[in-house]
Amino acid sequence: MKRALWLLWLLAVTQAAPPPFPENALGLGYRHPGAGVVVAGTVLPFAPLGLESGASLYLAADPGFEDLRGYLNLGVLVFPGLAVGPAFGEVGGFVRFDGVKDASGAGLGLALGFAGGLELDAPLPLALYAQAGPGFLRGFRLAWGVGVRAYPAEALALELGADDRLGLYAALLYLW
Repeated sequence: MKRALWLLWLLAVTQAAPPPFPENALGLGYRHPGAGVVVAGTVLPFAPLGLESGASLYLAADPGFEDLRGYLNLGVLVFPGLAVGPAFGEVGGFVRFDGVKDASGAGLGLALGFAGGLELDAPLPLALYAQAGPGFLRGFRLAWGVGVRAYPAEALALELGADDRLGLYAALLYLW
């Protein structure tokens, strides 16, 4: 069991989706194939046990609202400022609440796991992140997400990611 947990932790840290580091953000995007995405994130006003915490909401819908899906991700940073060469890393955990309405009906789910991220500065500020953990939604599954967030301007970010709920998506975010 220890080996399995160690492997799961290593998988979450080494795969470079919401970022584990909390940011106040709001944005719109596109999910392949053919759906709009709304992204919102916030730094939570409390710090359980002195740990940095945040929440991210991802919602996607096709134009006819036949396929709706999304999740609320609550994260806590256990190690918020790991120095990894010229970059900074973060490691923490997440609890994710999933919701889906599609041709198979509606469903609610839950996932728990590890999250990790790496922030790079040159030549364009980037953040790579990943999360993985066991989950349940219409059966047991692996909840996962990977992504990259680029910061081309002071208050803007471009996010490209993929996860088990939304698939491949891109979003333009306003940060404050």
